[in-house]
Amino acid sequence: MIKIIAFTALVYLVQLLLPLFLKEGKKEKERAAKALNNLGESLPIFLALAILSIVLGIEENTALGLSWLVSRILFAVLYISGIGRQAPKEGSDYEPQAIRSLVWFVSVILLIWMTVNLI
Repeated sequence: MIKIIAFTALVYLVQLLLPLFLKEGKKEKERAAKALNNLGESLPIFLALAILSIVLGIEENTALGLSWLVSRILFAVLYISGIGRQAPKEGSDYEPQAIRSLVWFVSVILLIWMTVNLI
């Protein structure tokens, strides 16, 4: 689990720096910033669950933690690239991405599963 935490920190660092390397005014830069904000919302929960899993010796959460990390990387790639993006509705700038939403949902389920394993 410690390696997963370290890789998670690396993923966060990459996502933190990525908007700096994308061209100003491009949709990818805006989406990269939004993906970073989204990661920042679930990262503290994951870190708390991962540390508790280490302290309590819950080995089952190692695979779940790795799956969570993979889902978050996939989420970022989908969000930033815009794969599967639909055109926004008139009067809105929200661009729905069903596959991105599904991956996000999976990452939330994995966090819930990790929590249940701690009980």
